[in-house]
Amino acid sequence: MKKTILVTGGAGVIGFSIIQYFYKKKYNVVIAGLSNKKNTSQIKKNLDNKRALFFNVELTRSNNIKKIIRDTVRKFKTIDILVNCAGIQFVAPIVKYPEKIWRKMIDINLTTPFLMTKEVLPVMRKNKFGRIINIASTHGLIASANKSAYTATKHGLVGLTKVTALETAEENITCNSICPGFVLTELIQDQINFMAKKKKISNRKAKFELLKEKQPSLQFVDKNDLASLIYYLSSENANQITGSNIPIDGAWTSQ
Repeated sequence: MKKTILVTGGAGVIGFSIIQYFYKKKYNVVIAGLSNKKNTSQIKKNLDNKRALFFNVELTRSNNIKKIIRDTVRKFKTIDILVNCAGIQFVAPIVKYPEKIWRKMIDINLTTPFLMTKEVLPVMRKNKFGRIINIASTHGLIASANKSAYTATKHGLVGLTKVTALETAEENITCNSICPGFVLTELIQDQINFMAKKKKISNRKAKFELLKEKQPSLQFVDKNDLASLIYYLSSENANQITGSNIPIDGAWTSQ
């Protein structure tokens, strides 16, 4: 029987790269999270609906999450791997940080992974196998100014990872978090564009300036590097790697 991977935020740049990687490895794939009509249509063209499910729903609602788990199990029988990848970002000083956005970020970045984990664990326990991988961030380990909510939620996700690992330590279920540095997503490209405009420099120079400030390798993390690490953590060879928080950040957190 084919294994099944469920990825929240699976329609985003990082999430869909994980979906594509596992799809090529003959996994059943489940994408969960909001996506616009054009992006949804494009994604569905690349996937055979016999091996794929797409839930274009709000993930902060527990009823939606229960439906995702229920419908996935109905179609594929199991959920072997859960990747909590959905997340948002907003940058502002604490004194100017909108309370509404703070609460929204906690809901998406932290409450959603909690609810997904809560609902998927009984399925994994029934099947006596499971891998939960939380996509945290370097900001799950260290902080940056003007990123109070993002840093708080990613630190919280690292904490959730540790607790999940402790509660499943005697079972064939593991839980780890991956803490990437800069990956060249639309979000990061927006930061580059803003910097280029503000400093009146080229896009290429702005990329260098962004990396120089934080990431000593001066290279972006390749999204496929995240997918391949998840693939290893999902294997039997990694059954004693649990409760770990693994940086993949070009030495950012070594400073």
